[in-house]
Amino acid sequence: MEKPTGAKTLERGLDLLDHVAAGVDRLDDIAAAAGLSRSSTHRMLTSLVAGRYLSLGPDNRYRLGLKLMELGAQTQRSLNLPEEIQSRLAEIADATRDTTHLGILEADDVLYLAKARGSRGIEMASRPGGRLRAQNTAMGKMILSFRPRAEALTHFDPTATITDFSLKTVEDFDRELTLVRERGYSLDNQENELGIICVAIPIPDLSGQPVASISVSAPSVYMTEERIADLVAVLNSHAPQITSCLPPGFKDSWE
Repeated sequence: MEKPTGAKTLERGLDLLDHVAAGVDRLDDIAAAAGLSRSSTHRMLTSLVAGRYLSLGPDNRYRLGLKLMELGAQTQRSLNLPEEIQSRLAEIADATRDTTHLGILEADDVLYLAKARGSRGIEMASRPGGRLRAQNTAMGKMILSFRPRAEALTHFDPTATITDFSLKTVEDFDRELTLVRERGYSLDNQENELGIICVAIPIPDLSGQPVASISVSAPSVYMTEERIADLVAVLNSHAPQITSCLPPGFKDSWE
């Protein structure tokens, strides 16, 4: 069934916005990218400029307009961010069968904002709203690895170790953060719960700041080096979708 003319025009207009967002910003180039005539493209671009969806600079280059920024801000306010994040974490938990978390750094602790349980029948002590000492968690080490070295080391307390596997000295913690920075992911190898290994990656918010982390936790028998590498790949594949749910100040959505 052929689409009505209005629907076609709308789709073409949205297509033009996508091209401008991708950096195609001159009339002739936009027309070529869209596969439209120059005159048709110009008419639609003029309408988009009039509606403030695009702007046209003195250099005759098109740019995304303020209306899109306003709509984006309204979308962020209207979204139920905890539900959006929960849905994303559930997808990872379903794919891996293991428990998945989102956390941020609060003082010396990781604050758990969301959790999706795995399907292996293993219950962990973590819970949304709960806190654990950052130095003993994969998410905590991941976030701290982005802080200046001197600042990150102030978050380590040798008396705050939990298990025999916990890092015991600030020197060990320093080496661990260096390793995390080099490989792009962090591990909690039974440092918080015996028998549980956790792998985490950084998650930037929409401003690009690495203020959060997501992790997968599983019994150590399932966490071979090969599987850890696979889990890192799974987490990285979901990272952009989770970032899209994290505007600056997203933590306020949980309060």
